[in-house]
Amino acid sequence: MTLVELVIVLAVIAVLAALSFTAISKVRQRAYLGNCIHNLRQLVLAVHMYENDYGTVPIESPTKTPEGIYGVVQQMLNPYVHGKEIFLCPADFTGGRYHYAEDAFGNPKPMNSKVIRWKGQEWLTSYDYFVNDLVVRDYGKGATRLKSESPLFDCNWHIPHFKALVIARYNGTVEVIPGGSVKELRALFEGVGK
Repeated sequence: MTLVELVIVLAVIAVLAALSFTAISKVRQRAYLGNCIHNLRQLVLAVHMYENDYGTVPIESPTKTPEGIYGVVQQMLNPYVHGKEIFLCPADFTGGRYHYAEDAFGNPKPMNSKVIRWKGQEWLTSYDYFVNDLVVRDYGKGATRLKSESPLFDCNWHIPHFKALVIARYNGTVEVIPGGSVKELRALFEGVGK
């Protein structure tokens, strides 16, 4: 075998490895999307269980205390789920420590730290929750009963791979919205116009 033949064989192997890596990466991201959808469905069920126990959906109201911050949705829903990992999207490479954002060139960059500490534990999440004190006051006019099509959670960690936003609604449906954005995304309340 000559040196030229050896270089050609190595080049072919390198090309095949690159192609298989790309295919494996896409399969992995598809699996992450499936796990994310499963997590969001479990969180919607947890919201309904919380609502059955307390008569209202969880209303996020972060309060600063000497021990840390209390009153985030992860703390309220924790008794209704099996472990804190349900709050983390597998595609979130920061482990829930940051929001997903893109720079001017479309490259992912973490922004706005979301680390919540309470009594020595970190309460991390990859998902945005749409019901908090401000939303209830301004959009719900004090009402806490949600419309069935109201979004509860969203995940934007699939934008870099699929250009898609994942939204979990109060009625239990989980949508993958192509394009990665919607015009307006906020909680919708019964008895209050859109």
